[in-house]
Amino acid sequence: MGPRPYYSREAGGWISSPGKNYTVIPPPGLPDSDPKLRRVAESYLGVPYLFGGQSRDGMDCSGFVRQVFSEAKSVELPHNASAMSHFGREVSKGDLEPGDLLFFKGLIFIDHTGIYMGNGYFIHCQSGVGVNYTRLDALYFAAHFAGAKRVI
Repeated sequence: MGPRPYYSREAGGWISSPGKNYTVIPPPGLPDSDPKLRRVAESYLGVPYLFGGQSRDGMDCSGFVRQVFSEAKSVELPHNASAMSHFGREVSKGDLEPGDLLFFKGLIFIDHTGIYMGNGYFIHCQSGVGVNYTRLDALYFAAHFAGAKRVI
């Protein structure tokens, strides 16, 4: 399994983005501006995706973000990407800092979230992959980026 597929009018359907835009190994050169947040988030790398989950047995995107912020920052967030998007203050894509929450919109509403970690990478729990690092400029995520919030 790879990154989320995206809809292509030219192809007339959903297709997987070419190449491998994700990794379960921390990318080199990430800033260490918030070591505790990074350590907690990376401790979940490789945990499988499970809809509604929030444990090392399996988690979904909002369960992952919620668990990381609870453990690392004692911040309680809702277990729903759309509801999370109402917390914090808006941040432009050009002003992202490690620890900012990222939101992605499907066809109708915000349905995915992750944590920006710097150098163009974010960490999240993705269906079919689990907790991993992904490039923010990966085709699906670049096309569905809906905004960012700073909650810490």
